[in-house]
Amino acid sequence: MAKFVQKLRESVRTVNLTMLLVLNLFFIVTLILAVVTVLVLLGADNSFFFKSGMVSIGGALVILYSSCILMAVSLVAAIRLVLVKPILEIRDAMNRLAEGDFAVRLQPNTHGYEPTEIREMKAAFNRAAEELSGTELLRKDFVNNFSHEFKTPIVSINGFADLLLDDDVPPDEQRGYLEIIRDESKRLAQLSSSVLLLNRVESQTILTDCANFALDEQLRQSVLVTQQKWRDKALDFRAELPTCTYNGSEALLKEVWLNLLDNAAKFSPDNGVIGVTLRREQERIVVSVTDQGCGMDEETRRHIFEQFYQGDTSHKTQGNGLGLAMAKKIAALHGGEIAVDSHPGAGSCFTVSLPIEAVDRFL
Repeated sequence: MAKFVQKLRESVRTVNLTMLLVLNLFFIVTLILAVVTVLVLLGADNSFFFKSGMVSIGGALVILYSSCILMAVSLVAAIRLVLVKPILEIRDAMNRLAEGDFAVRLQPNTHGYEPTEIREMKAAFNRAAEELSGTELLRKDFVNNFSHEFKTPIVSINGFADLLLDDDVPPDEQRGYLEIIRDESKRLAQLSSSVLLLNRVESQTILTDCANFALDEQLRQSVLVTQQKWRDKALDFRAELPTCTYNGSEALLKEVWLNLLDNAAKFSPDNGVIGVTLRREQERIVVSVTDQGCGMDEETRRHIFEQFYQGDTSHKTQGNGLGLAMAKKIAALHGGEIAVDSHPGAGSCFTVSLPIEAVDRFL
């Protein structure tokens, strides 16, 4: 969007300079003709316009002078019609877009000449408006879901706290209520932490906390944490993790593995298998997390790393659409990338690729 605005400003500047040049030329020509006309008029007689049945020099100057005025006016009008008017239309459309009208679009001129640059600017504006419209829809969906995610545990905590105030509640029920309040509090804390961490990585452009750490050991610990969290599913975690010392942000990369493993466990069936591998491929090291879940269609794969996006639109599984977007940003901060290979009913494989330059030792 910023590039489009810059291009629009350059176009407006070009049009202004063109019109200024035309007006300057018109002024110079008019001044010269006016001076010549005055000189001729000083020596004019009754035959100033016609002499011997023909147009005299004075008459020719007047005709030329009038023609120049008409040409200049026509040229300015043409520039305004062909260049200025479309640019003003683009400006007005941008103002509407800034006010929240994400449905605004610019139509090409089909009834006359339109410069290629203007057509390209309109097309660029329409693409930008389309992207902003999609982002706005995702934002609204996220806000609705986020509000629900926050409201649900708060209502639950409040309800069970009220029950605990009743003196007639048996001790065993009190313990159950307290456990629910504890779990819901953890859920709120996790949601808040995700939002804060996403805000941090979104505003960060370089890593400032790089250090050497055992990447293989970090992956093992992440597997254990995920296995304990989803112990009710009895998942089978299979890891192939050769020794690897890596130089990077230990805290941020841990969030990547926890998010990928949690995502795999969330969509895996009971007793499902989750694979975690660490390997070297040419000049990069690669971490893969595979599952036997429901998989994703092409539309979901295309948007899965976008902020606010949730592949499970039914919201049957807990999530807020932040984890994978955060993982992609963290990988990018390390000079790496993240990709997914998935098909409906065939599970998913998330792959994180990191540059080998940051690896001190790989055995």
